[in-house]
Amino acid sequence: MVYFYNLTNGLEVKITDLNQHPHLVRIQSSHVESKAWDRLFQQLSDELLFYLAIGEKCIIIDGSPNPNHSHISRIAVPVIQYVLTRLWLKEKLAPDMIDDEYLERIYRSLTQSTKRKLKYYRKFLITNEVKLNCYVFPNCKDGKYDWFKEKIKERIRK
Repeated sequence: MVYFYNLTNGLEVKITDLNQHPHLVRIQSSHVESKAWDRLFQQLSDELLFYLAIGEKCIIIDGSPNPNHSHISRIAVPVIQYVLTRLWLKEKLAPDMIDDEYLERIYRSLTQSTKRKLKYYRKFLITNEVKLNCYVFPNCKDGKYDWFKEKIKERIRK
């Protein structure tokens, strides 16, 4: 299992132990809200895509003032699973929370450039399932970037 900390709020849970070089990803809820799917997929880290392609279970750790309504866990993760399963395994998922017609529209809306980026990882594919989950914890440092910088400086100095 590989944990990916979503920048910035997911890092709040890991900031006390940065010496272990955490795996990072940046999935912006603003991309989900504005339906900027190409931008969301273009920003997915190569490391995350590689681990998913080789069958590792990847958990995205995120923070939200209201964890039950996290755009990352409720929308972004199922969309990522759907698109990668379509591209890599040539199968259609039927997630519980999102209409399959909507997922299909998202898939068809992706540019060739984005699909080409994602298809690249098919050459490493040794799994029959995209194992991606999300854990969202309540956070209290949302938008407090000076706090994050200070904590990072403290941890790096140790």
